[in-house]
Order: sequence, then C-alpha cells, then structure tokens
Amino acid sequence: MYLWVEGRPIDQALWVLTLAALALLGLPWAQVAFGGLTTRGLALAAPVGFFVFHYIAWLGLFTGLFRNGQGYAWAVFGLFAIASLALAWATRTDLRKAWPQQHIWTIGAGVLLVAYGVGVWMRWLNPEIVGTEKPMDLALLSGTMRSPTFPPSDPWFAGESINYYYLGYSMAGLLGHMTGTPPEVAYNLYLATLVAFVVVGVGSAAYDLTSMLGGTPRRGLQAAMASVVIGVVAGNLAITRAIVTEEFRGQTGFWQGIGWNASRVINRDPINGIPDTTINEFPAFSFILGDLHPHVMALPFVIVATTIVLQAVARWWRGYPASGWTSWANTLLTGMLVGGLYGINAWDFPTFLVLFLGAGILAHIAGPGPHNWLQLLAHTAVALVGAIGAWLPYTLNFGLLSEGVGVVPTRSLALDFAQVFGLVLLLALGSLAALLLDGSRWGRWLIGGSVIVSSLAIIAMLGEVIGALVVALLLALTVMVRQRRSLGAFTMALLVAAALGLLVLVEIVYVDDFFGPPYVRMNTVFKVHYQAWVLLGVAAGPALYITMRRLSSAKGQAVRVVRAAYVSAVVLMTVVGLSYTAVALRDKAAASQVSGTLDGLAQAELHFADDLAAARWLAQNAHHAAVVLEAPGSPYSNDSRISTWSGVPTVIGWNQHEKLWRGAIPAISERELQVEIAFTTLDTAESLHLMQGLGVTHVVFGQIERSRYGPSGESRMGSFLEPVASFGTTTIFAVPEKP
Repeated sequence: MYLWVEGRPIDQALWVLTLAALALLGLPWAQVAFGGLTTRGLALAAPVGFFVFHYIAWLGLFTGLFRNGQGYAWAVFGLFAIASLALAWATRTDLRKAWPQQHIWTIGAGVLLVAYGVGVWMRWLNPEIVGTEKPMDLALLSGTMRSPTFPPSDPWFAGESINYYYLGYSMAGLLGHMTGTPPEVAYNLYLATLVAFVVVGVGSAAYDLTSMLGGTPRRGLQAAMASVVIGVVAGNLAITRAIVTEEFRGQTGFWQGIGWNASRVINRDPINGIPDTTINEFPAFSFILGDLHPHVMALPFVIVATTIVLQAVARWWRGYPASGWTSWANTLLTGMLVGGLYGINAWDFPTFLVLFLGAGILAHIAGPGPHNWLQLLAHTAVALVGAIGAWLPYTLNFGLLSEGVGVVPTRSLALDFAQVFGLVLLLALGSLAALLLDGSRWGRWLIGGSVIVSSLAIIAMLGEVIGALVVALLLALTVMVRQRRSLGAFTMALLVAAALGLLVLVEIVYVDDFFGPPYVRMNTVFKVHYQAWVLLGVAAGPALYITMRRLSSAKGQAVRVVRAAYVSAVVLMTVVGLSYTAVALRDKAAASQVSGTLDGLAQAELHFADDLAAARWLAQNAHHAAVVLEAPGSPYSNDSRISTWSGVPTVIGWNQHEKLWRGAIPAISERELQVEIAFTTLDTAESLHLMQGLGVTHVVFGQIERSRYGPSGESRMGSFLEPVASFGTTTIFAVPEKP
C-alpha cells in the first residue's frame, strides 16, 4: 500500500515488516519475562520486544551523544537485534523447552498482523486528526519526533521540555522514524499497532489464566477469543438506552448519538448542590474515537503488566523454584516493564506496581511453599530497582501535579454503573460463585449463587452502587481465602478482587487535580475504571469457562434452567456490546470528510491548505532550535496548528493544557500577553524586541492570524520582517537574530 504524503511515497509494508521483526526478535525477551506461564510469553514477543527496543533508543537520547532520527532508529534496531540474538543464545536451553509451544507464537504472530490490518482499516475510515484532543496528541508526537535529544521539547511552550506522559509518543515516533513515516501518518499507524498489541495481549493473558484453572489448550483458545471479543471488540451496554428509551430518538451521528455518549454514562444531578460528571471510556470506544492519548498508548503494556501479575502468582505460589541468572533477569525485566507505565500513563504505575508486588507476597503466603522470605525480599528489591531506577532520566525531568486526594461527594448510581460494567461483572461474579461452591452438590451451588445474586440486586436497588461493590469484593476475598491452595482459583479471585477494589476505591476517594466541580472525580473514574476494565476483560473468557464447567458438571432440572438463563444473559449482553461497536464505527466513519486515506491531515488540506503548506515548509527547512510565533491557542480548537503540524515549538499553545501540565504558573499568561502585543502593537521596535526575547525565529501569518488581527497585521509584520516563504494567503517571516 502506498500513500502520497509531503510529495513522496511511503511504503506501509515497512511498518508491517518491522512488527514482524519485533515478533521474532522479541522472543528471547518474552521467554525471560514469562517463562513460568503456559504460553511462555511467546504471543507477547512483539510488544515486549518493542518495549525493550524503545527503552534502548530512549535512554540513548538522554546522553546527548546521538541525534534523534531515522539513522539513529536503525542503528538502535541493529543493536537491539544483536542483543536479542545474544540473549537467545544465552537462553537457548529455555527456548528449546518452549519449542513444543511454537504454535502459540505462530498463532500470536498471525493474530498480530490480522488485528493490525483491522486497525489500519478503522483508521482508514476516519483518519482525520481533528476534534477532541487529537491536535494535542499530534503536537506531542510531532514535537517528540522533531526533538534532537531528550527530554523532548514542548511544542506548545518553546524553550521547555514536555512535562507530560510522553513515552507513548516516543514509541510511536520511533516506529515513524524507522519507517520514514511523517507524524500525521504515524499517528494512525500507531493506533493500528496498539489494536494489534492489545488483541494479542488480552488473548495471551486469558489463555494463561485458563490454563492455570485447568483448562485444555482448546479451552484456552476459546477463552482467549471470548476475552478479546468481550474485553476489546465489544462496547459497554449503554446502547440499550438508544434501543429501549426515547433519549436518542432523532439524534443521528457519532457525536450526538450513542457513539460518543456511551462514554458519558456515570453522571448524577446535583446532590447537596454538587453534580457528578465522569468519563467512562473502554477500549472499543477509544479505538473508534482515535485519540492517541496516554491511557490508550499504555493499554498494551497494562495488559503485559497484568500478565506479569499472573507470572508473579504462578512462581511465588510454588515458592519460586527457578534459580540462576535468568530468574534475576526475569525480575529486573518485569520490574522495568511495570515501571515504564509511569512515563506512558502515570495513573497506571502505582496500581500495577502494588498489584505486581502484592500478588507475589499473597501467593507466597497462600501457596504450598516452600516459603523463602529472604529470596522474596531480594527479588522485590530488584524489581523496584527495575521499576524506578531504570526510568530515572524520565522521573528527574517530570513534575507530577496533584493536590492530594479528596472524599467523593457524589457516588455512582447502580443503573448507570451496570450500563458500563454489566457484562464483565456478570461473568466475574459467576466465576466467584462457581469457585466459592466448588465441590459442593448442585443444590448448594444453586442456592448459594442465587443468594449472592439476589443480595447484590437488593443492595443495588437502594440506588448507589458502592454497597453492591463492597459485597462483591468481600466475596472475591472469601474465594481467595477458601481457594488459596488452588493456583488457578486463587489467581482468578485475585484479579477480580483487584478490579473490584479499584471500583470501590473511586466511590470513596478521588485525586484532586486541575478540574473542579462538576468534574472533581472525572479523571479518577476515567483512568481507574479503565484499569478495572482491563482486569475484568482479561478474566472474562476464563470466567466464562470456569462457570460453564461447574454448571455442566452439575445435574438436575434446576441447574439446566440456571445454565440456560446464564448463557442467554451472556449472549444477549455480548450482542448488545457488539452492536455498539458496529453502530459507533459506522457513525464515526460517516462523520469523516476524508475516508480512504491514512493521512491524518487530509481534512486540514481541505480547510487550511495554505497554513498546512507553511507548516510543512517549516518542518523541512527550520533549524532544530527554531521557534515559531503564531496566534495563542485556545483548547479544543484549530489554534496552535502550525506547531502541531510541524513540531516546531511555538511560544504558547493551548493555554489550558499548559496549565494542566505545568500548573497555573505566571509564565503562561505572560507569554499570551507578549504574543498578543507582538502581533498588535504599532511599535515595530517593541514587537521585534519581544520576538527576540522569546527566541522566535519565524512568524506565521495565516488564516487564524488574519481572522484575529486583520489584514493590517500582516502589513505590520512585513514592514520590519523579511518574508521567506509564501503559500497563498499564508506568509512566513524570518526574525533577525538579536544583535
């Protein structure tokens, strides 16, 4: 497939070949990380290999000895290939042991490429980088790719580095550099890559969990497919509002209909004067929407971290019998994988670090032994070194903004909550009931399960969901205690308990951030619910397997009725979830003006052709230390488009987002004022002085500037600046260096 971007052909096959190479070169790394699981991590070779490859490239750019770009990317890839081959030789005995599982790698690689193709098709339907915070995502990607060294320059605050979770953009940029793909296309191709990584990750984790539960390879594959369908492909149940109510009658399109509104479900009218507004995203929505946000870019590695939790339980439950240098390499590598979440999406790091370390401790307590607490302590220390020490260059250049935590004033209603988590919670609770009553006669199973479900339903009818969640969490903890000698049952209960614990947590406290009422817990619910969705999505297929196994082994008419009701509910809810995906994908594609390309700036070409040409000229001709002056940016707008499209930093971009990243520092408003004066003052000497003081090398006067400052503004600029390029109605001026 060829696309014509910036006047040159780009071979998309090179991106696919890179993914295939990562799936091969990542094998020894995945084997080291997940050798204790049934799959030995073979299906995770591509995301794990890519993670290691990127780490080497990222770390090298902090030395100042290398320059970011295509040559550097290929040089690091060569180094990574050598390291992978050396590791393969050093672990050849373990790799030979994994050879009987080669079909898992073959299936994983095949699924990876097919899922990538589906992801490309989804972006081909609606490729435009327009609306929501997509321009912010492109600005961070463009700025990261353009930065010669790291930490990367902030494209919206010239002279400073990015104070945000930029590692995901660095990963996308690395593949963009390798394949010669510009940011506007790399944006869409990396979204497709994330789809592929997420599908193989969920499938691999579900297969391993099913194996721990005693499932055969066939059952493992079935559970893997179920988890992918329910956790990744299907949406939530909010589309039922469009089916059975009048709420969306006459509302057509993605933005007005259920497509967008399925992510805005858990909301309440004011209670004691305080309303509650939250975001309720899930993977299918994220991939259809197409925002290249940190929580989406972290998703594959959150799933890898979930698999790390499975590995920790499996090894420490048995007393960690592995020995030799590979066991320490495993601990160090898995620690680095979890620690990397801090720079991709900082919200995920504490959750999965605690879960990773806590899972090993709990498994060691619950398992049959032998118990070696000194060894556990030593491995925990090494894991922390990997999680924290390996990422110090990022941590030392990043300031996390938070005002602490607050107590939730308004909690979620059960009905709203059920629309988001209804299906995955049904599966999770069914598996807990099955495991709790394992080995009992079917009558006790049926009575106990009915009591559990009825109790939760009664509590839920009281309005707020927190009571039902607490009961469900206590049930999961009870199963963990009762089934502590059964590896699979203990692990399943642990994953479900972790998810339920997160759901309970955000009904009690929230992280106090930039947003005030009615958005006090918006980000907390958004990010933590996303984590819970991953855990419950991975567990969905194995939960279905274990529940059906218990129901199928019991006899009697009543059991057949329960089984039929359970299967009917699961099938109906799954169909509803899949119908959301079909409707939302259709509506999102229909809203696109430029379907049929992967160029994310194709729509900008229609409406801002001259400005886009100017941005591309700057990207190709401006020095790496260049700074562009353009109109100050308002959030969620077309402002700051020159820096967004070119990666050349501007003096001040979207003001709200700079406040989100840096706090309400005076420099933000000061820069806004200085830019306004530079564009509007009649004193050309003052204007030039301001520009030189801000380090400006180029001024762009285009469509946005003309609408804001009028045609006379361009004449003022031309009276003391030299035009160096002109594209229709857009002119680029050069600013002379300060004497």
